Amino acid sequence: TKFLTLRTSLLTLRTRFLTLRIRFVTLRTRLLTLRTRFLTLRTRFLTVRTRLLTLRTRFLTLRTRFLTLRTRFVTLRTRFLMLMTRFLTLRTRFLALSTSFLTLKTSLLTLRTRFLTLRIRFVTLRTTLLTLRTRFLTLRTRFLTVRT
Repeated sequence: TKFLTLRTSLLTLRTRFLTLRIRFVTLRTRLLTLRTRFLTLRTRFLTVRTRLLTLRTRFLTLRTRFLTLRTRFVTLRTRFLMLMTRFLTLRTRFLALSTSFLTLKTSLLTLRTRFLTLRIRFVTLRTTLLTLRTRFLTLRTRFLTVRT
């Protein structure tokens, strides 16, 4: 009986050990499945994060291109405005020269008008003198004719 008792207790211990081992293996399996789920979720998260970073990189690339084009546009616009300023400066100078030319032309026309006015007065005076001389000669001729 001692032998049987020992054997029974050994079997009981062995059963307990196996039960504990089964529990351990079960818990280990659960832990591994949980770890696998965690790693799967982490992989999905990292995939999504990689996609987001890729999209952000594309966005930043496009933004950089846009800013480059905008800078070029502003540079070209600045050059255009500088050229327009030069053009307007030259146009202003041209208009100033045209104004002074027209002023000179007006002065010349004024002088010419004065000259013509004086010439008309001279011709008028000369005509008047000739008329008076003609009258004088006519009167003298009459006087001489009447005398003789």
